[in-house]
Amino acid sequence: MTTASFSLTERRRHPVRWLRDLLRADILRGAFAEGVLPSEANLMLGYASTRGVVREALDLLRREGVIERVQGTGTLVVAQRYERRLVEVHGITEIDAASFSAHVLEQRALPMPRVVAEHLDEAPGAPCLMIEYLGMALGGIVGVYTNYLRYPEAERVAAIPFHGHWYTLLAEAGLDIGETDLLIEAMVADDVLSGQLSVPVGRPLLAMQQVIRDSAGRPYDFAILRHRADRLAMSSYARRPDRDTADRDTADRDTVADAE
Repeated sequence: MTTASFSLTERRRHPVRWLRDLLRADILRGAFAEGVLPSEANLMLGYASTRGVVREALDLLRREGVIERVQGTGTLVVAQRYERRLVEVHGITEIDAASFSAHVLEQRALPMPRVVAEHLDEAPGAPCLMIEYLGMALGGIVGVYTNYLRYPEAERVAAIPFHGHWYTLLAEAGLDIGETDLLIEAMVADDVLSGQLSVPVGRPLLAMQQVIRDSAGRPYDFAILRHRADRLAMSSYARRPDRDTADRDTADRDTVADAE
């Protein structure tokens, strides 16, 4: 294949990708009544696309598991996602815990692994409690989560039955969340995670590492979190501060510093 023909082929694929992305955004914001997509003809009109582009875009969404074609009914939305604000994922604000449940896979005491000890300011090999569980929402698995708790906090957590949200468990154990760190990245499911999360090998996942500290800054929980990328969405809002206000705040701080 020549460079020119390859570029032409790629250019023909871009409208398919663009339409797939626009349809996906509309689907996930609930734009289609009762989860039923319009006919191909109406999609062509609504998105100014050709029939071929519409069909290829729908095929991509079907392979992604977002939609499903049902004979005699039409194209239905099958993907549901657990959407939360990023600040809720951190655990430092009120959460809707009622829609989330946990299925514990493993709970046992063990010597603290080195990487966990580094995050929790402990010596490697110190005792810790490992709790691994499946997070469930909207009738399906959202992710698999592995938490390592240091003592004495671990004792308080172990004494509480765990069936709901992790942050609810910490609150019931009398532990406060003063601050958290989150590292967020992408990964793909291996053969072990594919079985736990009920996804094909190679399916994209949203991976996180988290450290939870109390109000005094003491780290007590290190977590490795693996989410189904098709089941979890996070939103965030930021606003640039007014420049005049920011300048006044800076001047006030400088005045205080001079006075000291």
